[in-house]
Amino acid sequence: MKNIIIIFTIISTIFAEGISGVSYFRYAVGSAADGEDHGFYIDRAYLTYKKNITDNISFTFQSDIQNNGEAFYMYLKNAKIDYKIVDNTKLTIGLQGMNMFNVQEKNWGNRFIAKSAMDKNGWSSSADLGLGIAQGFGDVSLSLLYTNGEGYKQTSADDNEKISIQAVYGEKRLDKNEGFNIGGVFSSLTYRVHEDHSEESDGYVAGIFGGFSRFGVRAGVEYHMGTDLNLYGYATNATLMSLYGHYAISFVDGLSILVRHDMLDTDTETDDTETTTLLAGLSYQCAEGITFSPNMTQTKVGTGDPTTAINLTFELKF
Repeated sequence: MKNIIIIFTIISTIFAEGISGVSYFRYAVGSAADGEDHGFYIDRAYLTYKKNITDNISFTFQSDIQNNGEAFYMYLKNAKIDYKIVDNTKLTIGLQGMNMFNVQEKNWGNRFIAKSAMDKNGWSSSADLGLGIAQGFGDVSLSLLYTNGEGYKQTSADDNEKISIQAVYGEKRLDKNEGFNIGGVFSSLTYRVHEDHSEESDGYVAGIFGGFSRFGVRAGVEYHMGTDLNLYGYATNATLMSLYGHYAISFVDGLSILVRHDMLDTDTETDDTETTTLLAGLSYQCAEGITFSPNMTQTKVGTGDPTTAINLTFELKF
C-alpha cells in the first residue's frame, strides 16, 4: 500500500507540474421574461497540460468546455507539438491556435469579459488542425498556417485548406508588458456553396491592427475587411472595426477601467446593416487567480433600439 501511494504521488507531481486552468463565470441581471440572461453562468472553462519533451520540443493539450445555452460541451482545442528548429524558428504540428486575432486579443486583454471582435463575429476560428511555422526577425514576427479551415469544432468537410498569415512588429503581449505593436493579418479559404455543393467561392479576410501600453494605459485599434465570407446574413463585402482601452488606476492596486467599441457592417453597399457594440466596466484583481468585473454591454443593430446587458463577470484561474 505504501508503494502504491508513493507511485501515485510521483505520477501526480509529474503531471500537475504542467497543468493550468481557467474558467469564466458571471452573474447576469437581465429579465428572463424578456429573453435576457438572468442568473449564474459558466461561459467557458479551459484545462491545459503542457510538457517540455526536450529543449527544443514541447507538447500542449487543452480541453475547452463551453456552455451552448442548454448543456456543457467539451471540445479538444489544442493537441500540438511545438518544435524549435533553430533560433527564432518554430514549427507547430497538430490542433493549434490560429494567428488571425491572438495578438489583438492580448492588446486589450480582458478575454474573460468578451471575445475579440473577429472571434465574436466568426471571422476566424480560434483554433484549427494543420501545420504552422513562426519566424522571428528581431522585433518582427511572422506566422504562416496551413489548416483544414473548418476550425476545431468540426472535422475536414471538403478538399480545400485555409491559409492564414500574420505579421507583427513590436511587443505581442501588451496585457503583460509595456510597449507597442503594429501588424496585419490575411486569410484565404475556398468553400462550397449551395446545398448541392455545385459551386465554390473564395473567401478572404484582410486586416491591420495596432496597440500601445505604458503608464498604466493600454489602448488599441483593429480594422478588417471581408470578401465572400461564408457567414449567414453577409453580403459580398463586409467590414469590422474595434477600438479598446484599459486604464489601471494607480491609487487602487488591481483596479482598472475598461472600454471597447465594436462596429460591424455586414454589407458595405447597403445602409442600415451596421451593428455597434459598446462595452464598459471595471476590473479588479482581488487575489491571485481571481479577477472580477462589473460591466455593461449596449448593442444596436441597424436603426433598431439599443439593448443593454449588465453582468458581474469573474475569471478564476490556477
